[in-house]
Amino acid sequence: MLRRRTIHARPPPHLHDTPSLQARLIARGLRQLIKPRKVNRADIPLLRGLMFAFTRARLPAGVKAERVKHMQDGDWLRGEWLRPEQPRRGRAMLYLHGGGFICGAPRTHRAITARLAKRLGVAVFALDYRLAPEHPFPAALEDALRTWRWLLAQGYRPDRIWLAGDSAGGGLALSLMLACKQQGLSLPAAAALFSPWTDLAGSGTAMQENIERCAWFMPAQIHFAADLYAGKASRTDPLVSPLYGSLAGLPPLVLHVSDSELLRDDTLRLAERAREAGVTVNLRLWHGLPHAWPNFAGLMPEGDACLGEAAEALLHTTAA
Repeated sequence: MLRRRTIHARPPPHLHDTPSLQARLIARGLRQLIKPRKVNRADIPLLRGLMFAFTRARLPAGVKAERVKHMQDGDWLRGEWLRPEQPRRGRAMLYLHGGGFICGAPRTHRAITARLAKRLGVAVFALDYRLAPEHPFPAALEDALRTWRWLLAQGYRPDRIWLAGDSAGGGLALSLMLACKQQGLSLPAAAALFSPWTDLAGSGTAMQENIERCAWFMPAQIHFAADLYAGKASRTDPLVSPLYGSLAGLPPLVLHVSDSELLRDDTLRLAERAREAGVTVNLRLWHGLPHAWPNFAGLMPEGDACLGEAAEALLHTTAA
């Protein structure tokens, strides 16, 4: 059983800095358009549209997108490659987007994927995994596993692949690694996770402490998405909520989270448990920023700074 105790993460030097004007304006917009909504199934098309409107981004100069639709293991694999000019051969990143498992697509997360491709100099494959409620657990995990096998079949060595994701995609990335361990598949070189959703049971103390501070959500919205994704599975199943899984043997983890998020403790407890299991952890706690703020890179300076730090950490924690 997961032990609960207070995590005292050592704050970075700028933890108490005031968020930028851009960050405050974006947070205000989220508070007005997203946070007040009392969600139900009928709202899902609207939520998907709002996410696309809030997070869509132009590709930066020097990065091209290439759509992929490929039959793999008897089912379709969909996504897109984000390719920088002259990418390093034999190296790649698999990116799993956020959106509470009910929203999002590769196009909604180009602010992250295209910038990581450019900063790392590698091709990034953003998976278009199936969404709930149409496709509850384990559909998204099955798609991620299928994609991982596909990348290996393409000739990429696992120690030359980085894994990354934000929010639900960050949790899915962890679940993917746990599933790879169970199935005897090789693990990636390292993983960068931005505000990962690792506990669909919602047991972190920040779920109550940060109700007023979180710009995106109320707890009811998170529980709603958790129910749709988990379906008949237990919310504490390690492949649903990887915080409850065995983390021993995972590659280095680069973790970024804001102190004002409802999901703050999903990252802080992950960092603690991973370190206890002998995993190398690079944790960065930011101040006063909205959940998964790298989605606003190009608009919010903290988004670009976060991606830059994560890319630098990946370059230093793996030989990929």
